[in-house]
Amino acid sequence: MPDFKVRPQQLAMSQFIADRIQAGEHQRMAVVEAPTGVGKTLAYLAGAIDTALEQKKMLVISTATVNLQQQLLQKDLPAFARATGKELKFIQAKGRRRYLCPSKLVSVASDNQLDLTLDVDSKYQQAKRQSRAKVIFTEWDKGQWDGDRDSRSDSIEPALWHDISTDSEGCAGKSCSKFHRCPYYIVRKEMATAQVIVANHDLVLSDADLGGGLVLPNPEEILFVFDEAHNLPQKALDHAAKALNFAQLYQTTETADSVLKKLAKALAYRQHDFGFMMMELRRDLPGVITLLQQMETLLQSDDLVKDVIAGKISEPRIYWQSPLVKALITPCHGLLQRANIIYKHYAVFAKWIKDGIETQQVPNKVAEVLLPQIGTVQNIFGYLIDFMALFLDEDKQDFPPNVRWLSYEKFSKSTTLVINAGPMTSAYFLEKSLWNRAYGTVLTSATLRGMGLFQRFRSDCGLKRFNETHFLAVKSPFNYQQQATLSLPEMNALPNENFGDWQQEVVEKLLTVIDRDEATLVLFTSKVVMDFVHQQLPSELEELVLLQGEKLSPKNMIIEHIQRVKSGKGSIIFGMDRFAEGVDLPGNLCTHVVITKLPFPVFTRPIEQAKQEWILRSGGQPFIALSLPAVSVRLIQACGRLLRKETDTGRITILDRRLLTKAYGKKLLEHLPDYKIR
Repeated sequence: MPDFKVRPQQLAMSQFIADRIQAGEHQRMAVVEAPTGVGKTLAYLAGAIDTALEQKKMLVISTATVNLQQQLLQKDLPAFARATGKELKFIQAKGRRRYLCPSKLVSVASDNQLDLTLDVDSKYQQAKRQSRAKVIFTEWDKGQWDGDRDSRSDSIEPALWHDISTDSEGCAGKSCSKFHRCPYYIVRKEMATAQVIVANHDLVLSDADLGGGLVLPNPEEILFVFDEAHNLPQKALDHAAKALNFAQLYQTTETADSVLKKLAKALAYRQHDFGFMMMELRRDLPGVITLLQQMETLLQSDDLVKDVIAGKISEPRIYWQSPLVKALITPCHGLLQRANIIYKHYAVFAKWIKDGIETQQVPNKVAEVLLPQIGTVQNIFGYLIDFMALFLDEDKQDFPPNVRWLSYEKFSKSTTLVINAGPMTSAYFLEKSLWNRAYGTVLTSATLRGMGLFQRFRSDCGLKRFNETHFLAVKSPFNYQQQATLSLPEMNALPNENFGDWQQEVVEKLLTVIDRDEATLVLFTSKVVMDFVHQQLPSELEELVLLQGEKLSPKNMIIEHIQRVKSGKGSIIFGMDRFAEGVDLPGNLCTHVVITKLPFPVFTRPIEQAKQEWILRSGGQPFIALSLPAVSVRLIQACGRLLRKETDTGRITILDRRLLTKAYGKKLLEHLPDYKIR
C-alpha cells in the first residue's frame, strides 16, 4: 500500500484477533477497543481473513452505518485484496425487501380488476399506481434498472414498494416463473461464491432472530466481524422486543380467511388431506377475532389505556401483578393456542403449493398470487407466537423480568393500540442466536469501555462467560498532547441548574471561541437548544452555519461543508447525535470540535426505566451503572471527530463546567484521551 505506515497498535490488534479465532469451539471471541487512527479495518481483515479462507467460512463484516459499508466496499476491501494478492470476492448483503419481486410487480402492473366500490379519486389513484408499476417494469425488463431499491435515482413510494417486493414466506423460490431473472436471487448466487459479505447490524440481527440462514449463511458457517460494535446491544434490544398490533392482526386474519377460500380450489388435488385443517381454521380464525375484541374491550375500560388513546401519556408500562395484565392472561393463552394452529396449517399450505408447482398441479400464476398472502399470515402469526413467549413469561424472583408496555401507533391509515413486550437486556438474545452458534466473532469499536472498563458492554452483550483474555484495549497511535488541545472556558451557568442562563451563555461563548475561517463542528444534545443558539447568532456567523434538519440531509451537509473548506472558506456544522459518531472529516475539514453539553443519555423508554429500577432493587446505583459509562462512551466518540489521522491537529472546546465542578466530571476527564488541557 503506497501510504501504509507500520503501527504497533494495528499489529497488536491483528495478532490478537488471529490468536483468539484459532481457539477451540465456542471460544473464538475477540473483543477489541481500538481508537481512531489505529486502522481497525486493516487490522481485522489481516487478522481474520486467513482463518476464514482456510476453514472455508464466510467472513461477514457488519457495520452500523451506511458510510462505513461504502468505505469497505469501495476502498478498504479492494485495497486490501490488491496489496495482499488474495483472490477476494466481496459483496453487500441486504434484506429481501430491498429488492424488487418481479412476480409481484407483474401482478400490480397487470391488475385490471377495477374495484367498483371505489370513489372517483381512489380509482384515479389506482390507475396512477398501475401506470407507475408499468414504467418500473419496463425499466427493469429492459435492463435499465437492476431491481435494487438503493440503486434508483428516484424514490418509489413506500406503499407501492411494499406491494412489489416480498419477504421469504411470500417467495415461490425456484418455482417462480421469474426465478432466473430475480434481482434477489442473482445477488444470492453471487454471495455463494464470495469470501466476504458486508452487511449491517439490523440485517444480521433480523436473520439471527428468524433462526439464521435466511439471507446470510447459517451462523455456524460464518466468521463475524462487528465493526462499530458499541451500537450492538441497543440494536439487539430493538430486535428482541415484540408487539401485538390489533389493527394488523384483524387485517391479517381477514387475509387468512380470504386465502382459505381460494386454497380449496387451488389445492383441490390434496382435498382428502386438508378437510380437518379447514375445519380447524374455520373455527380458529373467527376465534382470533373474538379474542382480540375481548382484549380490546378489557383494555378500553382501563383508565391508563384511555389516557394513552387520548395522548395524555405515551408508552406506559404495565406490570405482571397488575389487574390489567392478569385479566389479559386468559385471552392471551387462547390467542396463542389458535396462533400455533394457524401458523402450522399455513406453513403446510405453502409447502403444498410449492410442491404443486413442481408437479404442475398448481399453475404458476395461482401460486404467485397465493404464496405472498400465505407468507404474510405465517409471518404475522409467527411473530404473535414470539410476542406471547415474552408477554406470558411470568416474572421470577432474582431474575430481570420482561418489560411490558402500551403504545398507540399509526398503522395503515389509522391509529391502533399496541401491546409491547421485550427483555430487559439483549444479553440472552445475542448469546443464544449468535455467540453460541457462530464459528467465531470479532467485536470492535473506538469506544467499547465505559469509564475505562469493559464491564457494561460485556454484560449488555451476553459475554459474561468470556474471561479477560478475550478483551483487548489498544492504545492510540496519536500524540494527543501535541496534536490537540482541550479547552474548558469559564462558564457561570450549569445546564442542569440554570438552563436558560446556560443556553444564552453558549451563544456568547460560541462568538468568542469560533474562528470564522476554520472548519468547525458544533455538537448539541437537543434540537431546541441548537435552534435557539442558531437564531441568536449574528448574521455574519449565521451565514457560515449548516444546520441539521434545515434544508440539507446530513449527507449533503457534509458534501457542502467539504466544498466550502476546499474552496478556502470557513464552514460551521451545527449537528446532533448523527454528527457525534461515524463522521470522518480528516485534515483541515475539521480543526475545531465544540461540545455544548455533556451527552448524558435520557432514559425515557420503558426498557431503560425498567433497567434503572432493576439496578436499584439489586442494590446498585443507576447513575453509576448506566449513565456514567454511557456518557463516557458518547463523549469519547464526540471528541474523536477531531483527529482522524496522525497528521491532524486541532482543538476541542467543551461548554459544560460540570467536567470541573462535579466529582464524576473529573472521572470523565480522566478517561478522555490525553489532550493538552488549557
